[in-house]
Amino acid sequence: MLGSTSTVLPCDQGRDGGHPATHAAIRLSDLDAPQRAARRIVRKILAGQADVTYTDDVVLVADELVGNAVQHVGAALDISLDVYDWGVAVQVRDGGEDTTVVPAKPPAADEDDEGGRGLFLVDVLASAWGVQRDSEGKRVVAIFLYRPGDADR
Repeated sequence: MLGSTSTVLPCDQGRDGGHPATHAAIRLSDLDAPQRAARRIVRKILAGQADVTYTDDVVLVADELVGNAVQHVGAALDISLDVYDWGVAVQVRDGGEDTTVVPAKPPAADEDDEGGRGLFLVDVLASAWGVQRDSEGKRVVAIFLYRPGDADR
């Protein structure tokens, strides 16, 4: 169960690359454990659509993006997951308006640092990612292209 504020829609547009085959979204701002909810929705939607390593990468990035929103802005507003024929797009929205606080190329953390690895992991694991303003604040979008050997989609 994803919760009462979630939606999972099989999209009738088909898998033409331009429209998602599946769209899932969940409101996170009122949840006590938003990172757990983010991990759960990613695992549920990707079950049987990609191999375990691919799914684990998407789960880790979703977890990091939600954790960053909670830590730096106070809350993640929502997460959405779109599954396409070519891969997956994860979007995490928060109420922060300053997109410049998200570095385009995050540095690797020193081994003694207690934090600072989140966006570095996003940069390493996602095929592409970025941040943009929207009507409610900003959102970080991570794209994961399917790789050879991933499970049939």
